[in-house]
Amino acid sequence: MTEPATTGGLVDPEIALQRQIETLTQRFPEVDRSELADRVHATYERLQQEATVDSHLVAMTEKQVTEDLRRSGETVHVRGDGTD
Repeated sequence: MTEPATTGGLVDPEIALQRQIETLTQRFPEVDRSELADRVHATYERLQQEATVDSHLVAMTEKQVTEDLRRSGETVHVRGDGTD
């Protein structure tokens, strides 16, 4: 049996998760921010428990939450290049 990953290279994973929440809030403006925060934290915790290496947990969290939101029918908004 493997042990759960630790915070390894991240000094404060909560700061990185807050950045992910901000990014997802911009990409999914129709989704309530608190719901996004709940999804991000729950996904991160689940991935952390399953991981043996934690190097990419934050990136994997964003990817998983994005995929889950898309599957549930949410539309992704991307920032324009300023020529809108």
